[in-house]
Amino acid sequence: MVNPAKALGRLLLGSLFVTSGLNQLKDPTYGAAKTDELKERYGLAGLPESSALVKANGAAMIAGGVTLALGIKPRTSAAVLAALLQPTTLAGHAFWTIDDPQRAFAERNNFFANLAVTGGLLIAAADSKKK
Repeated sequence: MVNPAKALGRLLLGSLFVTSGLNQLKDPTYGAAKTDELKERYGLAGLPESSALVKANGAAMIAGGVTLALGIKPRTSAAVLAALLQPTTLAGHAFWTIDDPQRAFAERNNFFANLAVTGGLLIAAADSKKK
């Protein structure tokens, strides 16, 4: 029997990644700019074009979000999504590098929101009961 709380939780958590992935596919500009900064900072010029990396990440988030939401291999989906979220959390919300207090505050909130989502994904990934 399907646990309604788990099913709803997976649906809600998965929807975050489907939406984010669609945004990345539709307009990779913001993510590509952040990726370009990181590639330059860490000497990663040999990586593929930044917009292609952002689109690949978006596609992976959509796939993981859909499979998590539908309960298809939910533990695997949650683990993959937790891993995909970390580069965004560290690079996209690096509040410690921002001098403007208001921007730093907003990015700190986003950073910790991503950590909280990661926590939920890790709980889902570790869930040993079916459905």
